[in-house]
Amino acid sequence: MDTAMTEQLDALFAPWNRTDEPGLAVGVARDGAVIYRRGFGMASLETAAAITPATRMRIGSTTKHFTALTALLLAEEGKLDIDQPIRAYVPELTGPGGEPSLRQLLQHRGGSRCYLDLGFIGHGMSIPPKGRALEMQVRQRGRNFAPGTAMLYNNGGYHLVSIAIERVGGAPFAEQLKTRLFDPVGMPDTALIESDMDITPGIAAMHMPVREGGWRRGIFASEEVRGEGGMVSTVDDMLRWMAHLRSRDRFGSPASWAELTALPPFPDGSPGTYGLGLLIDSYRGLKTLHHSGGVTGGSSQMLTLPDEGLDIIIMANGARAAEPPRLAQQVVDIILADRVGPEVPKVKPEEYPALVADWWSPDTGMIYSLTGRDGVLYLSPAKMPGGLPVVRKADGSLALPAGGNGETVIEPALKDGRLLVTFGGETLEHVRLTPDEADQTAFALVAKGRYVSTDADTIAAIEEDEDGLTLSLSDGLGRTQAPLRVLSPLVAYSRPAPPMNVFRTTISLAVEGGRATGFQLNTTRTRYLEFRRL
Repeated sequence: MDTAMTEQLDALFAPWNRTDEPGLAVGVARDGAVIYRRGFGMASLETAAAITPATRMRIGSTTKHFTALTALLLAEEGKLDIDQPIRAYVPELTGPGGEPSLRQLLQHRGGSRCYLDLGFIGHGMSIPPKGRALEMQVRQRGRNFAPGTAMLYNNGGYHLVSIAIERVGGAPFAEQLKTRLFDPVGMPDTALIESDMDITPGIAAMHMPVREGGWRRGIFASEEVRGEGGMVSTVDDMLRWMAHLRSRDRFGSPASWAELTALPPFPDGSPGTYGLGLLIDSYRGLKTLHHSGGVTGGSSQMLTLPDEGLDIIIMANGARAAEPPRLAQQVVDIILADRVGPEVPKVKPEEYPALVADWWSPDTGMIYSLTGRDGVLYLSPAKMPGGLPVVRKADGSLALPAGGNGETVIEPALKDGRLLVTFGGETLEHVRLTPDEADQTAFALVAKGRYVSTDADTIAAIEEDEDGLTLSLSDGLGRTQAPLRVLSPLVAYSRPAPPMNVFRTTISLAVEGGRATGFQLNTTRTRYLEFRRL
């Protein structure tokens, strides 16, 4: 790589080249040769240790395709059939959570609810005892959707596949990853570490900023994070791994490798971009294979462009305002400046002023919010903070592309003042929620009280004081409490404070005789969770 490119990359990461904040580790390789390898910022503000390329970092959900590949290797040996229901290997799953196949769980198409999301709802950042993850998956009698009909990102599915791997593989899950994957590729500093409570030599501390200034230690709210996101690695190990994703010469049949990146369509024929733990799509006209990861106080992105032989790994431990997925794309812009095509034009909010609002489905209770920010139209499912930019499809409709949560399509022309939203092959009308409907006093009169969800093992309380309405939730292991913002006589959403601010919930009341008998709770990844009045 020439000096000019190195200088451009240094300039890109310069904001994190400091000694008073956490940072990131960056590695770039071209055709297997390392061309950029740097550490920026601090691995630990507590010990004043700097990040180096040898620093071990959490990679979060980038772990997922390692899990999927291990399952495929066991399938080659006849020990596992990924098209069997998960109940064949985890018979405790007597409810609907036992119906999805391992393949559907690995594709996030299983439809089951996720133990991790239910935990964020019921106890926030409190850490439950080991075994709680499986217990929560087993107790489910409801689900997000029928297996194979839609897609919602689901860590719980990968947790269940990890258990199946361990039961049929004859060794602990972490050991199987090491012997089957890490050792053959030469990844000595990579390991599965299930808990942030475990002292791991050489690993960066995770950091979370606080409003008042300073930092808090990032500790993930589980001591049993497995195939869903428990790995730690280094720049060098991940670059070796990405080179192997192209060579595929150490293990695995061609059929298994093909399955890892196969993209089956959804039942309605719409295309998918998520294989088995990997996203396969394109960036500015160039084919990409990637997966990001997020943990409490950290994030990562693994991006490879197989046709260009370009591999990029970025791992952050709380670097302020750092977005590894976007930074990785900017690295591509620099290194492949003569190869990248034009950027996809942004959809502008002023093109669709009638759409900018909160839209609610009386059928599902889901809210989709369209907002404008910096000249870009964003869509937020279930009041997700910030949202994601929409794209314009060839037929003129607007969409969130199929990624971690499948494709959501919006018809830009309203039908009788209602918005048509298609998700999981189902098109439903959504009504506009207008500010003049947001009567907190009337909502409180109907909604105040205590409720219970059997599936979430959680008690909810809607209360009112001089500061307004609050929604409190507790499963006995912890408690979350957040202001409740009223959107209509039947609809409201919670706005938790950091670090829970990304886990908003929306509720839709069921009312009889002027009193709420219960409500349905939705989040970005949990749908139709029922609470009944106590």
